[in-house]
Order: sequence, then C-alpha cells, then structure tokens
Amino acid sequence: MVKNVKGFTQPISKLVELNTQHFDTLMAAQKKAADDYRALVQSRMQSASDIKDPVALASFVTDQMALAQSSYEKMVGNSRVMFESMTGYNADVIQLFQESTVQLKEEIKKETGK
Repeated sequence: MVKNVKGFTQPISKLVELNTQHFDTLMAAQKKAADDYRALVQSRMQSASDIKDPVALASFVTDQMALAQSSYEKMVGNSRVMFESMTGYNADVIQLFQESTVQLKEEIKKETGK
C-alpha cells in the first residue's frame, strides 16, 4: 500500500503545470502574431484601395516588397525564439524526469524498507 501518494503524483503535477505554462506561452505568441498579421493585411488593403494612379501603384508595389522582406525577417526571428523556447522546455522536462526518478526511487525505498 502506498503511504505517500503525493510523493508519487508530484512529478505528474509538475509536468502538467510545466506543460500548461509552456502551451499558454506558445498560444499567446501565436495569437499575437496572428493579430499583428491581420492588422497589417487590413492596413495594406486599405492602402491598396486608395491607389488612384500608376505612380502610386508602383510605389505601393515597392513598399510591399520591402514589407515582404521585413515580414520574412520577423518570421525567422519568431522561429528562433520559438526554437529557444522549445529547447528550454525540453531541458525542463528532462530535468523534471531526472528529479522525479530520484524522488520515486526514494519513495519506493521508504515503502519497501529497502
């Protein structure tokens, strides 16, 4: 019979908490990126609808090319941040499993008296 249930379930609780925090962070980042992109598209569509002559159209196309490059650079930066976040998350999970293994072995020793 397990006397210290909390000792056995604590690692699972920590993992659930870690997952929740990590996924909340990822979802917030994705929501912000989507909101920013939506605002940008709305702004650019408004700008395009205001074009009345070929010179303004050429200028708009040039601006769009620069914006595309900037958006690409931002996407690369966001990907780097997400990769770093995943790397940190992975390290946290590994550390949690290592600590949990030690803790569970100690709990088993207490239970079995060995």
